Amino acid sequence: MRSRRPLTLATVVVAALSLPMSGAHADISNDRFYANQTPYGEPGTSVVAPPAGYELFFVQNVGRHGARSLTGPGTEKRALAVWKGARRKNALTTRGTKFDDQLRAFQRAEKKLGYGNLSTVGKDEWRSIGRRTASTYQGFFTAVGLRGEKIAAQTSPVYRTKQSANYFRRGLQSVVPSIPSPSRKVNKDLLIPEGSTKAGRAAIAKVQRRSSVKAAARTVLLRLYKKSYVNRLSDPVGKALDVYQLYSTAPGLAKDTRVTFADYVPVSAAKHLAEATDARTFYRFGPGVKGQTSSYRGARPVLKDFFGALDARIAGGSTAAVFRLAHGEVTMPFAALIKAPRSQKQASRAFSYGSNPWRGFVAGRLAGNLEWTAFRNASGEVLVTMRYNEQPVQFNTSCTPSALNPYFYRVSQLKSCLG
Repeated sequence: MRSRRPLTLATVVVAALSLPMSGAHADISNDRFYANQTPYGEPGTSVVAPPAGYELFFVQNVGRHGARSLTGPGTEKRALAVWKGARRKNALTTRGTKFDDQLRAFQRAEKKLGYGNLSTVGKDEWRSIGRRTASTYQGFFTAVGLRGEKIAAQTSPVYRTKQSANYFRRGLQSVVPSIPSPSRKVNKDLLIPEGSTKAGRAAIAKVQRRSSVKAAARTVLLRLYKKSYVNRLSDPVGKALDVYQLYSTAPGLAKDTRVTFADYVPVSAAKHLAEATDARTFYRFGPGVKGQTSSYRGARPVLKDFFGALDARIAGGSTAAVFRLAHGEVTMPFAALIKAPRSQKQASRAFSYGSNPWRGFVAGRLAGNLEWTAFRNASGEVLVTMRYNEQPVQFNTSCTPSALNPYFYRVSQLKSCLG
């Protein structure tokens, strides 16, 4: 609920850190270790009241698409090939005999949706975010409609981002029907290639050779196959990670199929396979290797677009909101670029949960989003504040906040500290 009076600093800090810094809410917890395939859930939404005399005049964000099916059948084909090899050798466990039927049932749900397209959960995620956004800023959006101002939406060329934009719009208009339908354009800067370096790839390989990861992989495989078969498998970690990917994708399809693959991936093993998955993502799209920037510098055009859209609005432009629906490959490097909470620390040694706070379930979660809102006073002075997954957060410590409120920043300061 939006505060109707200025909050004390202590209250603000509790609100600001509750989501990004912990898994306190049951529906957004990390207790099953789904890494960056963690569904968004239904988190609480919170804002920090602006300083007296400042009124909201611009909203913009960037977010990952909602939960989806696998982007293609490759993982399933590899997992099924290993299973068929075990069946030919009479090397399936009793539990493993069920894997084929479960995988095919999962595929039927995916084919109905289309590979890579939003699941029912994914549609609900962005519709709900739209509804909460409109409720949080209801007076602002009502005024936007009355003034005939514009709302813009950007997507990548990929269909699931366009679906997400559509369901977000539905959520907005379910609360404020007068909100104009966003004009939508494709922004190719919202499709960023991975940026790992030789050192990053070496670190990924080192993590996958870690004894804890190997042991977790063996635990998964022994749930499916007899020991004699597992002992002869090449790249057991890779084969277990295929099963883990099915397991971590399944929660996002929970309203389309009952298949979970949880019988094959106990939580104790999921933790270490999630760590290996997060390590790979960390070096490809996150903070990456200490002293290197290639893993996140691809997000610079997105940051430039944030400032460009804000400047246009300050100059009198009629676009009152810009919503960008993209991919985890955008939200993760963007968070690293601006040093959002838990995306601030690079790695001087191989990534691990013990040495680095970065987590895929925070930086790359399905439908995860970063939002900037801008407020202006009668003198034309502008302050900007940020929310991360619908919770207030401060900009990184190199950014000096306004003396009026530690969660609000002058535009010139953000341009200086964020580069």
